[in-house]
Amino acid sequence: MKTSTLVTILGLFAGVLSAESAAAVTVDFVDTDNFTDFTDSYSFPDRGQDSYIEILSEYITKRAERKLPVGFSLQVVVTDVDMAGEFEPWRTSSARDVRIVKDLYPPRINLSFRVMNATGAVVAEGNRKLRDMGFMYSGRALDSDPLKYEKKLLDGWISRELGRDLKV
Repeated sequence: MKTSTLVTILGLFAGVLSAESAAAVTVDFVDTDNFTDFTDSYSFPDRGQDSYIEILSEYITKRAERKLPVGFSLQVVVTDVDMAGEFEPWRTSSARDVRIVKDLYPPRINLSFRVMNATGAVVAEGNRKLRDMGFMYSGRALDSDPLKYEKKLLDGWISRELGRDLKV
């Protein structure tokens, strides 16, 4: 009897801790049909977009949850994505759907955000135009992730915005 009571109390305590420690992060991508460039194919402009949205939403959520104080929440609205690299359709037809990554084509992400504390008061908000003109010199050469440059761009933004002391 004592053991089951202890297990019940510990279970309730763990549930309270996990609920309190979970930061609420929501990510929305709006008007994706008008994004500058968010595809893995020149010939099929919608190919990859849905999976990229899911991947980047999960990525932002996981990274931001680590940085947000307990009880805080974050709302992110992504309004444009221009992936690193570009399709160069003038190349041969066999290379038509190959994304050419050069420093001429840096990754760009436009977003707006709002950080709220536990009472719902807004403690930080704004619009950001994320750019990384030196992306070619800081990436991992052997990384085959098609979104590695965009993820690095988001990592920098999350560190800058959520890494500072947020007012309670």
